[in-house]
Amino acid sequence: MLWFNQLPIGTIDSFEQLSQRFLHHFAINKRYPKTASYLFTIIQREHESLRDYVQRFSEAVLEVPHVNPELLASIMQQNLRRGRFRESIAEKPPATLDEFLIRAEKYIRIEETSDVRTVTPSKRRAEEEGHSRRPPNDNQRDRRCGPPPDITRYTPLKAPRAEILTIAERQGIIQWPLQMRENPKKMKSDRYCLFHKDRGHSTKECLHLKDEIEKLIRRGYLKEYVERNNRPREGNSRPPREGREREAR
Repeated sequence: MLWFNQLPIGTIDSFEQLSQRFLHHFAINKRYPKTASYLFTIIQREHESLRDYVQRFSEAVLEVPHVNPELLASIMQQNLRRGRFRESIAEKPPATLDEFLIRAEKYIRIEETSDVRTVTPSKRRAEEEGHSRRPPNDNQRDRRCGPPPDITRYTPLKAPRAEILTIAERQGIIQWPLQMRENPKKMKSDRYCLFHKDRGHSTKECLHLKDEIEKLIRRGYLKEYVERNNRPREGNSRPPREGREREAR
């Protein structure tokens, strides 16, 4: 060890002294939990879309334990760029992060609809023709058809799947699902899924995310989040395939 070899000769007389020098030297590598003040640094960038910012802010909130809802609303109002969504937050602050995500979705759709209108017809036609010529790869085919039916046993996890999703995204290993089909009933739902970025069910309830995490673990990823003391659980709670397909529509 380089650090140990650089210790001056005769400066260590006991194991206790060695332990103290070791702790002082490597204390800088210790990771401390982030506080609410960290969220004030998550500011919407000049050309950052609302969807990208909401995703980034939501991930940051997961790193901060026990954030007061009132403080959370104040931070969001301050960090957002000026616009209709920021005005909405100021008029009626959201009580929870889930409420913030649901209300943000409305303004995300408005923003993305406006962006689509700015695309010229010729450019849109060229993009559509390009997509029609490109055959779907295996990953796209799998995501369109839903999760594979052969996963019946799931590895016990040490952390919530929402937290593992954040880690997997940072590592660039997550395979995002295709956009869910429009369903008017979803608009009335108060549950939001970070994996689908849509309403209708919560992240905790998301079966597609459950399958995606299991596939990553079987490929050798996310081993640090595997609960070693328990055996894999039977997937008896999985609903029949017909119910799962109805959910994705």
